[in-house]
Amino acid sequence: MSSLLDGHKINYHPQEIADMFNGELESPIYVEISPTGICNHKCLFCHYNYLGHEGRFKKGKILELVKEFADMGVKSLVFAGNGEPTLHVDTIEAIALSKSLGIDVALSTNGALLKDEHFEILANCLTWIRFSFNAGSEENYALVHQTKSDDFQKVIENIKKLKETKVRLNSNITIGTQFVLIPENKDFALEHGKRLKSLGADYFSVKHFYDHSHNEFKVTENISDEFIDDLLTQAKKLSDDDFTFLVRSTKNLTSERMYDTCYGLEFIVFIDENGDVYSCFSHQYDKKTIMGNVFENSFKDIWQSAQKDKSIDHINKCIDKNSCQPNCRHHQINNYLWEIKNPSVEHVNFI
Repeated sequence: MSSLLDGHKINYHPQEIADMFNGELESPIYVEISPTGICNHKCLFCHYNYLGHEGRFKKGKILELVKEFADMGVKSLVFAGNGEPTLHVDTIEAIALSKSLGIDVALSTNGALLKDEHFEILANCLTWIRFSFNAGSEENYALVHQTKSDDFQKVIENIKKLKETKVRLNSNITIGTQFVLIPENKDFALEHGKRLKSLGADYFSVKHFYDHSHNEFKVTENISDEFIDDLLTQAKKLSDDDFTFLVRSTKNLTSERMYDTCYGLEFIVFIDENGDVYSCFSHQYDKKTIMGNVFENSFKDIWQSAQKDKSIDHINKCIDKNSCQPNCRHHQINNYLWEIKNPSVEHVNFI
């Protein structure tokens, strides 16, 4: 069964779509939390280096939020964000609590800080885990992740241990790995994909670096189409029923938008390490996109506030959609919902 890493899954939520268009959506479908802005790595390409890597949730607050999300009907919760989520004391407990309350829960991590006592909790509770693993040797890892080279082997061992735990517990967790392709690591991509397959990962996703106006890192050389085409060919050969090697091509991506309204904003919410609730993950630098702050008000009150509507209106009225990143997480959702509201074919009732 496909995890559909590209595209969207909003079509599986027709009631929420109807509620959104009617102004009656009681909660987002998907919430992402950044437990801390601090990270044990300082990856070369990190989009969030301009945020300063600071701030964190006070102990216990994330657990309170998880209970509130469950009461409101939030369907999925991802621990990721601007820093390394496993640096926060509450993250593992919050994962277990989310699962117990019926929320699908996931974790995005560099994987270097996982401990033996974590693996059973992760295997039993997570729908998926995604390791950010962007280098193919100890030396390359130290360069790209800007950390000590020993972490390379730690992450390998932790993926191996999680796979062993998955098998032992007959868990359904999807073990994914992501590799941001930059000139500094491109020559390791194929070798690393083979390594991740041998470790028992379910997929290895090669994702292109997309420049951001607020990112300090700039790509100094273009990766050729010939390199990408060859990697795609090799990736297909390595993929089988148990492992997907995915090279996420940029050929069909564009910043041009057919829509002038971002409908996806109400379905996905991001909460940063300072408690600010954003209507768009990619516009954290714009404080007018903040819906409210969970350190000051309940999430339910924020969701029902006028400020939430103002933040969404700001994006739709003041931000040029064609300036958004090509891989924006709302983009395919918006294409789908725009077509529903503005059909490009005639006679839609003749189904």
